[in-house]
Amino acid sequence: MQPPRYASPTYSYPACIEVSKRLRWDIDKDVIRGRESDFLQKFLPDGISKVNQLDFLNQDERRLLSQIQGRTYANMFGFVERFITAKILELTQDHWLGDQIALEALVRFCDEELKHQELFRRVEKMMADGMPEGYKFLSEPNEVAGAVLEKSTWAVMALIFEIELFTQEHYKQSIEPEENLS
Repeated sequence: MQPPRYASPTYSYPACIEVSKRLRWDIDKDVIRGRESDFLQKFLPDGISKVNQLDFLNQDERRLLSQIQGRTYANMFGFVERFITAKILELTQDHWLGDQIALEALVRFCDEELKHQELFRRVEKMMADGMPEGYKFLSEPNEVAGAVLEKSTWAVMALIFEIELFTQEHYKQSIEPEENLS
């Protein structure tokens, strides 16, 4: 019996490159679109925030709590993207002088992750500019990234995979269909 082979197949890299080229997006043009945070609206859908289940809060308090949760959500995803980019860049080393198609696919993935970091920084700033003072996000992105990156590559890649799946499914089920969000 032979041990399983774990070499990464390069046949999927060209498809990743093609999709990356076809689905380019711009933070200002495709996401922000000249909008500002609307503090008369929630920042997260009820399916995520669960503020609609807090009967002891009035509507204004629920909206504010949703806004605080939305700001925290942006901060959390912003710092998660940091270790994702670092790990994928580390993995590109295997391809620097080898499979250039794999290298391009991984670099394009990193480009998207860096764009996500910028998006979450900008969204957080947009929210911060109109919210009451006193909010502090306590986690330090570099400390969290360092702790995650100390784990095995397999463990980090499994976490990245889970985060990517969660993000896509979460968007499809909760954010995309909700119209009354800022």
